[in-house]
Amino acid sequence: MMKSRLFQVVFALAVVVFFVCAQQAQAQHHIQVHVVPGMHQNLAKSGAGFDELFLLSLGMGTLPPVDGGGNDYWPCFPNPNNLNYPDCSNIPAGGVVIGAPAYTQSLANCDANVAGAPNCGQIFWFYEDDTGDSTDHLIVSITVKQGLNYILDTGNFDFGPNPFPTGSVIVISDDVAFGTLGQTGKNNGFCAGSKKVCVDPVAGIATVSITTKVGASKITGKFNINLQ
Repeated sequence: MMKSRLFQVVFALAVVVFFVCAQQAQAQHHIQVHVVPGMHQNLAKSGAGFDELFLLSLGMGTLPPVDGGGNDYWPCFPNPNNLNYPDCSNIPAGGVVIGAPAYTQSLANCDANVAGAPNCGQIFWFYEDDTGDSTDHLIVSITVKQGLNYILDTGNFDFGPNPFPTGSVIVISDDVAFGTLGQTGKNNGFCAGSKKVCVDPVAGIATVSITTKVGASKITGKFNINLQ
């Protein structure tokens, strides 16, 4: 059974944007899903199979500042129906703004070992949805581990029935830091809602794993960051 989460769904004509914040206020997740329908819909055909989600790119980039309307500056598409459209209104159609990605991330900035520690970056991934499935739920998750230790686990975020037509290109992002936020036990810190126990990060490699699932179709991806 998927966990119930507090979320807001904003439908804005050609752009669908989801904002998801964990009910546990101490976990500063800000998971967003942006899509610009129409770019590839005339080309993609649903095969109604098990492999109709296609991972395009993924990484960890710079934490976005917040604009005057309270929206993250990025990810941002040049579409007037997007909530943060003014932030990227000068970009030609077909472009997207994301935070500059990097392999090496600041351990000092990302070590959320005390209550109220701020986020330090944004994890993102792009995928194409060729499922044509508007019945099954869109479910995503992110984990970050150092060895066997979890330093972040979102658990499963269930966005409800998948709203994206065949051929949509979608970007999912989450503003993150890593660690315990000074808490102990299951669901502590950046493991809130996952039934996992987070520990504070240390210097070295961390592996980020993402999962996206719609019905029988599922994609996973991994990449490393170096906390220094």
